[in-house]
Amino acid sequence: MDDEEYVETQWTPEAKDAYATRVEELIAALRDHVSSTLTRSGRQKELQPYFESGKRLMAATRAFNEAEFDWCGSFPLGLRPDDEDDQDEEEEWEDEPASGSILSVLGRWDFRITHEAAAIAAGRIAYLRAWPDDTEEDAVTRVQQVGDAAAELMHSDGLAGLERADGLRLERDATVFVVHDGEDDETFDDDPFGITRD
Repeated sequence: MDDEEYVETQWTPEAKDAYATRVEELIAALRDHVSSTLTRSGRQKELQPYFESGKRLMAATRAFNEAEFDWCGSFPLGLRPDDEDDQDEEEEWEDEPASGSILSVLGRWDFRITHEAAAIAAGRIAYLRAWPDDTEEDAVTRVQQVGDAAAELMHSDGLAGLERADGLRLERDATVFVVHDGEDDETFDDDPFGITRD
């Protein structure tokens, strides 16, 4: 922020009123979040409302934190005003890079979807194998398309689960082995298959 854009708010009536408002909003958001969380029983359909509640709570928390800074110059909850400080803090805890080359095993498996409903059903069965305490409703919520089914089949039974699943037929596959020096996490996240093009 440029100096001419800075507005002094500390100890002003407006900042005090805004702070009091943000306090009440934070208390309400916290109560709502706790109330909704206490009703959870571990079902898949509860995840999305929970994440949304968490986002509302975090937004109210940050607004409260910033309002207190505007009022009296303090950040009471240790939240940072920007992401750079959080990144610096994370970097302090990074382990030293290990020595030695990296072997990357890269593969592609193309499956023909011969029966979409059967593949989805197989994925739901695989989900319930991996999470036996969950219900069929949870499986339906989690697996709604073939991509979801493939993820659950892989999670439950590995590649073999895909190869023997109803509704899918292996058309072709290829595997590449690459020995390289490795790359940092950011490079990996940006393009995990970039090493095949170097």
